[in-house]
Amino acid sequence: MKPIPNLHAVLRCLFFWTLCGTIALSASAQSVNSLGHQSWSTENGLPQNSVHQVFQSSDGYIWIATEDGIARFDGIDFKIFNHENTAAFTSSDTCCIVQDSNNSLWIGTSDGLVQFASGTFRHLPIAEHIVSLSTTDNGTLVVLTNSSVLRFDGNGFTPLPLPSGATPTAIAKAADGSLWIASTAGIFQYQHDQLRPASLAPNLTNIEGIGALPANGIWIRSTNSLTLIQNGHQRTLQAGRDLPAARIQSALSDSRGDLWIGTNQGLFMLDKSSSQPQRQLALGSSSILSTFEDREGNLWIGTETSGLDILRQQNFRTIPELSDHVITAIVQTSDGAMWVGTNGDGLDRWQSGKLRHYAIRDGLLSEIILALAPGANGSVWVGTADGLNHIEAGKVTSYTSADGLPDDLIRSLLVDSDGSLWIGTRRGLAHWQNNRFTIFTQTNGLKSNLIGALLQPHTSDSHQDLWIGTLNGLSRLHDGKISTYTTKDGLSGDVITSLAEGQHGTLWIGTNGDGLSIYSNGVLTSLQRHDLPLTVDSILKDDHGNLWLSSTHGITRVSASSLIACGVSPDCNPRPISYGRSDGMPTEEASAIGHPAAWKTAQGKLWFATRKGVATADPDHLSENRVPAPVVIERFTLDDIELPLATAEQNIPPGHNSFAFQYAGLSYAAPSKVRYRYILEGFDKQWTQAGSRRIAYYTNLPPRHYRFRVQAANNDGVWNEAGASLAFYVRPPFYRKPWFLLLAVLLVGAIAILLYRLRLRRLHSQFQAVLAERNRVAREIHDTLAQSFVGVSVQLELTAQLLAQSQVAAAGQQIDRTREYVREGLAEARRSIWDLRAITAQHTLPTRLTRLAEQSSTESLPIKIDIGGTYRALAPVFEDEILRIAQEALSNVSRHANATHVSIDLRYHSSRLTLTITDDGRGFEAADDSLPAKGHFGVQGMRERAAQIHARLSIESSPGRGTTVKLEAPIATQKGATSNG
Repeated sequence: MKPIPNLHAVLRCLFFWTLCGTIALSASAQSVNSLGHQSWSTENGLPQNSVHQVFQSSDGYIWIATEDGIARFDGIDFKIFNHENTAAFTSSDTCCIVQDSNNSLWIGTSDGLVQFASGTFRHLPIAEHIVSLSTTDNGTLVVLTNSSVLRFDGNGFTPLPLPSGATPTAIAKAADGSLWIASTAGIFQYQHDQLRPASLAPNLTNIEGIGALPANGIWIRSTNSLTLIQNGHQRTLQAGRDLPAARIQSALSDSRGDLWIGTNQGLFMLDKSSSQPQRQLALGSSSILSTFEDREGNLWIGTETSGLDILRQQNFRTIPELSDHVITAIVQTSDGAMWVGTNGDGLDRWQSGKLRHYAIRDGLLSEIILALAPGANGSVWVGTADGLNHIEAGKVTSYTSADGLPDDLIRSLLVDSDGSLWIGTRRGLAHWQNNRFTIFTQTNGLKSNLIGALLQPHTSDSHQDLWIGTLNGLSRLHDGKISTYTTKDGLSGDVITSLAEGQHGTLWIGTNGDGLSIYSNGVLTSLQRHDLPLTVDSILKDDHGNLWLSSTHGITRVSASSLIACGVSPDCNPRPISYGRSDGMPTEEASAIGHPAAWKTAQGKLWFATRKGVATADPDHLSENRVPAPVVIERFTLDDIELPLATAEQNIPPGHNSFAFQYAGLSYAAPSKVRYRYILEGFDKQWTQAGSRRIAYYTNLPPRHYRFRVQAANNDGVWNEAGASLAFYVRPPFYRKPWFLLLAVLLVGAIAILLYRLRLRRLHSQFQAVLAERNRVAREIHDTLAQSFVGVSVQLELTAQLLAQSQVAAAGQQIDRTREYVREGLAEARRSIWDLRAITAQHTLPTRLTRLAEQSSTESLPIKIDIGGTYRALAPVFEDEILRIAQEALSNVSRHANATHVSIDLRYHSSRLTLTITDDGRGFEAADDSLPAKGHFGVQGMRERAAQIHARLSIESSPGRGTTVKLEAPIATQKGATSNG
């Protein structure tokens, strides 16, 4: 049968399911943790590929000295400083870097020193050629030149008093803080401002380097030898004899006690248990100029032509002898051999570095291996896509559906404690015992015939349970009866992919897409969490109480007890740790289509199937990074304009909208796995989990005080709780300042008062208008209806007199005249009340006044009218008021004067009009103020009307001498005037 291409995807599509390996039983051997390698060159951001020194400053940055400037490295990006962008670098050829007790960084160049302090570079010239830099026990800078050792006192350089004729060749700081100085006259020790000879290898010459070894030891390097002096013993490694190289160019004793030796032919390592140095193959034959160990234990290597390299401790390694193809299943048999199945490349048996391969030609039914199980006496059961094989002592036996299997595609295998075999297929479960197969399917109580993971707990009684992972839940076979648990019973998902036994009968259940579940004390509980994989392809439990979960996104380690304690609470962190390529895995795809996809060996090692070979880990020797990642805020930008980073609170002027904070966690063990969280105090209510994102954005921040805080976690989840922070104050615009707000409140208050007063004034005006209108209506009624009624009364009296004299015809005429008078009075009242103005020539003031005189004239009271001057049309309201005054005066004459003659005189002057009405009646006291109180409001109304047109009204009268009413009103000259009279 041909290999099934991408069988993993095929099974997922066909059955919506991946069934992975189950239990953790035995294991195989694994060597110590491997070293991961990564390199950078000018193609990746270095300024130049000759790296003379690597140094880590107190803030956590890595600094690289090259022949074209220095580079600052945060694990992801390089920032270059040289003569092209920094004026202090008069030369870009740098050799060395050190930091003093004041945290100033000193860089040696071919043209003197460069100091970097508080974000500023400055140049200090030195005439001599700088070879190396170091510091004394009190942190004072020491400079090694080609002819002397200079001490910097803050103001200038003072040479150390070496013996006459002694030329210094190397300096290094000892473990006790003292300074070793190698010279042509021997080795000296400088401590507490005292220089004394050191009794170390007096016969060594041409010393080019010196450094510390554990237990107060020392190594001394020349061009072709490396001498180690420790605990009274001395050993010399010779180039060409002990090292396959012509020159020894650097050396470093790391924190684990291993010695790294850089030569012109590569890097070598001499560990504590070895007698000979071993070549580090990852670097090949590169010429090594420098070596350095950072605070996390990573080894940095500077090469002569290839740039910068790093070697990191890794928790996973691969087995070179095994296939790097898709691995499907792994087991260890009782003889200690590891069996590894593949998807189409057959089966491998690996033991003690020796490999034997099985294929169809060796008797396998198929080279697609889907299941493995260890048998008795070192044998192994092999489930393939075309049936079942049993391999014992090299002999291969086959079983197929023709022998009683429900199906030839074998999905899982489990050897019972009684030696029988359980076989999971896509058409049911088979039990091989006493050379016969017993079949269990849906007819026997299974919810699905597609069988995956199988598990038989070790804590069961004589009637041992069998747990069966299926497509539709978790089934349990107990005393021949099958019961099934689903999501209704507490499972996180019904598609079961993996099973593992925990403590005290606990069962761990992995699902496809729904995370992890646990069965404990008869209760199923979902443990689906966002920080754990949702699809769990395999579960292993190590000897330290940790669960190892494999998935398409790598392998996750989590404490079982912490996970149980936290449950699904998002506020509780079980501190899972994820592993991937940066940890030594060949790929992060640790998913497999077979069972079991992971195995714990008898030695406690863990083997995992991946899609690019096997990945192994040793839980007893895990390299855990307990060093919190230093956190720095690298940039603070405001509307894309970078601001200086200050320790004090920064003042931000108003009017800016976009704030950006760029930060970095300076962990180099696995920079891609550094995780961040940040909070803007004064704005955010809780921390933002930023993942690996290294920039935070805020917009439209209101004016107030803020503090941006950021924390980082390294690759093993250790958080730097202190983190880094930046305080700033967004100043309010002028319109949000207290004085402006107070002014605005006062202004609003003043406007409100003004509006209130205007409102009152308007209401008052409206009230006055209402009063004026009421007075006008009252006057109009008085001057029209009342006057008309008076006229009617007079006419009716005349009619009565005529009728009394039997002058019927004359009385009839008088009645007609009276009726006409009533009609005109009503029309006039209507016009007056509705303020209608007559504008025709028949209704001018002279004509109207003449008509009024005619209507008011009787035989007993004749009225004479005289109109003079040049007539001009005046405003209707003006003429109305004059007419009403005349009407009121005539009415008073008719009712009260007992006059016999009345004269009306209307005169138009150039700028005024006069109206004079004179009667010969009985008169009255003009100064009598009691008239209104007696009900006589006519004179008062006349005066009000005169005031409306700014006229002057005078009344001259005395008892028995008649009355003269005179009105003088100002008028404007009008064009088109006509003459009257």
